[in-house]
Amino acid sequence: MRTTGTTDGPVTAAVSIDGRPVAVDGAWVAVGPPNYAPDVIGWRTLYDQLVDVYVACGWMPMPERVSFTDDVLPALRRLSNLQWVNQGFATLFGKGCPMDFESEALIAKLAAVPDPVIKADPYAELRQVVFNSFRPSYPKVEEPPLWPHAWPWLYGDSYGSFTNDAPDNYLSLPSVREVQLRRWVAGDFVDDWPPKAPPPATLKDVPLNGQPAMLDKAALHYCLADAFHPGCEMTWPLRHASMYEAPFRIRHRPPGQPEPDYGDELTQAIALKPGGPVYAQGPGDLSRWMALPWQGDTAFCRSGYDFEYDPYIPTFWPARVPNQVLTEQDYAIVMNAGLPRAQRIAAFNRRALWLRALTTPHVPAPEVMMRMIRHFGNLGIVEARDGIEGDPDFPAVIFVETLTATRLKNAAMEATRRLARKPEPPTRVEQAGWASEEQHREFRSIRVRHR
Repeated sequence: MRTTGTTDGPVTAAVSIDGRPVAVDGAWVAVGPPNYAPDVIGWRTLYDQLVDVYVACGWMPMPERVSFTDDVLPALRRLSNLQWVNQGFATLFGKGCPMDFESEALIAKLAAVPDPVIKADPYAELRQVVFNSFRPSYPKVEEPPLWPHAWPWLYGDSYGSFTNDAPDNYLSLPSVREVQLRRWVAGDFVDDWPPKAPPPATLKDVPLNGQPAMLDKAALHYCLADAFHPGCEMTWPLRHASMYEAPFRIRHRPPGQPEPDYGDELTQAIALKPGGPVYAQGPGDLSRWMALPWQGDTAFCRSGYDFEYDPYIPTFWPARVPNQVLTEQDYAIVMNAGLPRAQRIAAFNRRALWLRALTTPHVPAPEVMMRMIRHFGNLGIVEARDGIEGDPDFPAVIFVETLTATRLKNAAMEATRRLARKPEPPTRVEQAGWASEEQHREFRSIRVRHR
């Protein structure tokens, strides 16, 4: 948690076996900002994004077989997984909620293939309704600013820089995933749930010929693809096939070769031409497109910008930068079987603002960002803890915010108490995490200006 900057660069090696040289490809290492929810997977991973790129340019084939376990369930379960970092997702997709995609009963229905013998498909409409809930990749349509109903409730590249009804303000289905889900809706998929064997726990559990591909996937699975505005770890150039020599291999600029001079203005035509900045890469070229300092976007890119629509959704990068979290105090209530059940359920459904220690009343937005720069290493980490097995209201694994720095922990607890002491329920702007209407307007104006 001592990382103060981001960087990237090539890694090369000379390999020999029994004295004989072996040809190997170079790799690339990138250092991003801290991951505050390390076991929460983003709805669309960077691996998913790159598969879309390689299928589109012909380097990888479109998958012929649609697996419920590998292709369909991840798109659904990741919505439920976001319950630990955003209260809006917790309310619909959380434990025991209408779209709890961890529910064995719901998964069994979604995994059921049509019966070819008796021509029965009892859950066809359920699959269709679930699919219809997602924002399609095409056609791209303008959405009114208070109408982000479609899943996922995540912002896209355009939000904050274009008009309130710009087509890319919210995320849509990735191209390969959309094809797979359409085939699932049509009943053209393999019901391989539950898996016959547990997933491999270590790399050595993977067959030898699959280990290189698993290493590629493992590195990219925990990185985010969206929203590239500019992004949380990496950003939009990675969507261009010109960046790569082969799948998952960044195109290296030869050592000692300086980057071309692109002139005083970097236009789209210059940026995308062969030999341009979205072509061969040198040290630092991936991270140079990111926010500086990264703490600025981490403090600004959260949820509740349109709190009149909803205080918690849409959101930016909750899988890395949480919005609302389950506190240790509420976790203790949940796990105390001696307390009234209603009190325990209320505690489980309650979420606290992750940044509550930094966004105290009457603090201007620039000071919030400076606090983020000073204290980013002490902010809460969302970690997995034991839950309650076989309970209808509480899951077997519960993700809890852990705060270790005494000063920040005390500030967070005081912020929670201050809101609880109010004689009236919190306003929508307070639920969204803003200390006041003025602070919300200031944050939103800065978000638009600094793009």
